[in-house]
Amino acid sequence: MQLQKTAKALEELQPGRRSLPLRARSLLLMADRHPEAELREIFGMEADTLIAELIASGHLLRIADSAPAPASAPQPGMAAATATTATPSAPAAALPLSLAGTRMYLFDLCERMFAKRHDELARQLRERLREARDLPALQASAQALLEAVQQHAGDERADALRERLQHLLHQEAVA
Repeated sequence: MQLQKTAKALEELQPGRRSLPLRARSLLLMADRHPEAELREIFGMEADTLIAELIASGHLLRIADSAPAPASAPQPGMAAATATTATPSAPAAALPLSLAGTRMYLFDLCERMFAKRHDELARQLRERLREARDLPALQASAQALLEAVQQHAGDERADALRERLQHLLHQEAVA
């Protein structure tokens, strides 16, 4: 099984937010990049307890490993299908961010990445995000933001953000 961070987890991992113990935060950071078996090896005997607590608190979802390997091309609709395979015990509050929440996440990302060093670029990206009122417009704005991140911060940072945005937007168009 694979674990996926929820909107609540992303909020917890923002700078200045510390409501979870250090070990739980550490597991949360690694959750969507490592399978459960690997996390059990890393965290030892307390892994099962930590995972159960994070699922019960709405920070993590357990999803099936039916997704293709990352090296293969993603299939249309795969992100949406994967997100719906959460265990029935996951609370409704653990669902991914809404469109408005995703938009606010993108605003925050824009501010943190560009406001101090690239003021004009930050202004242009903020304007695009303000005008994005539906999913296609938000996807286009996210793509512009990712291209700017790739240009200024590199491919690795852009790929990490692209992966997170796929989960938030439930669409392959961001990729």
